[in-house]
Amino acid sequence: MKPREIFYILSFAVLALITLISFIWSPIVWSLVFFGPVIIIGYYDAFQKKQSIKRNFPVIGHFRYILEEMRPEIMQYFVETDTEGRPINRIFRSLIYQRAKKAIDTTPFGTQLDVYEAGYEWMEHLVYAKNSSELEKSPRILIGGSNCKQPYSASILNISAMSFGSLSQNAVLSMNKGVKLGGFAQNTGEGGISPYHLQHGGDLIWQIGTGYFGCRDNGGNFHSESFK
Repeated sequence: MKPREIFYILSFAVLALITLISFIWSPIVWSLVFFGPVIIIGYYDAFQKKQSIKRNFPVIGHFRYILEEMRPEIMQYFVETDTEGRPINRIFRSLIYQRAKKAIDTTPFGTQLDVYEAGYEWMEHLVYAKNSSELEKSPRILIGGSNCKQPYSASILNISAMSFGSLSQNAVLSMNKGVKLGGFAQNTGEGGISPYHLQHGGDLIWQIGTGYFGCRDNGGNFHSESFK
């Protein structure tokens, strides 16, 4: 028996049942308000010739088109991962939204992208110079204008801010020895200068802008004498 024939039989049965019960219990007539439109839609689907799915599956066939309409949202919110979207995945879309709203757009601790995938591109620096003569040509920039009493010739590549408190004694000692050998500088981080920063005599950038370390008094306020 075809689906359309089943629908015809069920629709007649429902109409007959509603009509019978309505004579016994009049509130049931209100059920016709629901079943009536469904049956009308079913008959329309069965006799229309534009869409074969609705013709072969009256009423039920509408769910196919409803799901098709919902498919992009289902894929976007429930199926698609953050890296699968095309032409722009959700990671990049979120980045664009965050920057447009001037929100924080940095994400720590790695990436969701497969860095071993064929076609993944990245840039990396050389661990060793190609030849020793290049070390003598390392680019530097002069800090301090004509009125500066102690201008400093700084390397354009230095060790960024990492405080002793978030590293360790050996880490600070190793980095400061490295800057001494390499001719660049080490930022002390917000923890201020520790004895380990001074042991090897490497150049230091004293970070005093954050934290209650460095040039502060006991109340945590800026202390000009300590700074001097």
